[in-house]
Amino acid sequence: MIIHPGSREEWLKLRHSCVSSTEVPALFGMSPYITAFELAIGKEQPEPTELELGERAEWGLYMERPIAQKFADDYGVKVRKLDSYAVKQEVGIGASFDFEIVGLKDTAPAGPVLQGLYTNLGAGVMEIKTVDFLIWRDQWPDRDGMQEAPAHIELQVQAQLHCLDRKWAAICVLVGGNTGKLLIRERDEDVGKAIEAKVSAFWRDLRQGKRPPISLPDDAEIIRKIYSYAEPGKVLDAQADAEMRAICLEYENARLAATDAENKRKSAQAKLLQKIGDAEKVLVEGYTISAGMIAPTWIERYERKGYRNIRVTAKKEKAA
Repeated sequence: MIIHPGSREEWLKLRHSCVSSTEVPALFGMSPYITAFELAIGKEQPEPTELELGERAEWGLYMERPIAQKFADDYGVKVRKLDSYAVKQEVGIGASFDFEIVGLKDTAPAGPVLQGLYTNLGAGVMEIKTVDFLIWRDQWPDRDGMQEAPAHIELQVQAQLHCLDRKWAAICVLVGGNTGKLLIRERDEDVGKAIEAKVSAFWRDLRQGKRPPISLPDDAEIIRKIYSYAEPGKVLDAQADAEMRAICLEYENARLAATDAENKRKSAQAKLLQKIGDAEKVLVEGYTISAGMIAPTWIERYERKGYRNIRVTAKKEKAA
């Protein structure tokens, strides 16, 4: 089903009712942004939350249209913004899109690859990505002449093709602000079936009150949010709980290790300062040391939100 949301609020509600193509990787443990457990907590809420974009994402959205037009001009195709939302309601999966390839132009300076795909397979999806050069180098590997996208993007694109029932996609990547890279992906029916199975199982479990397993430390922050309130004066007697005692020991050992590591870091920093004196930058085999000045900054007063303060204190052993 293709739906055309009339507003951002409508789009958010629609997205909230589905596992979106960008959320699908979480169900496979491949999302760098959200875990399956965190996704479940979000979907359990009665209303969607507004998506917050960082500066990098905002610039990426701003640049989508000129990037799409540049690739369209270079590869001789016509594109248009795809504002619809594709939903498979029986599964509970949906997808938004950037652009679609809908026609041909007379010339293709960079080659006819997209023209051929459009001619043979029909309209395709165009997904726009802006990538820092170092991220491209480290996370978009070239394996035997085959450029790979990060796993979460590969899954996102397959979910998009599955929801929209299209046969191919062009991943158009602007690297470092000045280099265009084109990746072609055809629809993989087996991957689509695997995505459907994961999404169906996710919703079935959620209806039965079963959340995905917690993944620590990735889910530590969402757990802090879930258990953000403490009842004043309430005491839990866990004297006989061996697991609780083991966790307290784990916490105490981690605290001591962190304190030891911080003391070693401070000592090493002091030794470095003794060695480098007033030098702002130092070159060492295998390392670069930066020790420049940071100007004073006035920070205005602000109200700090309340939070739970977790402390674990070891009891002193009684003298014999």
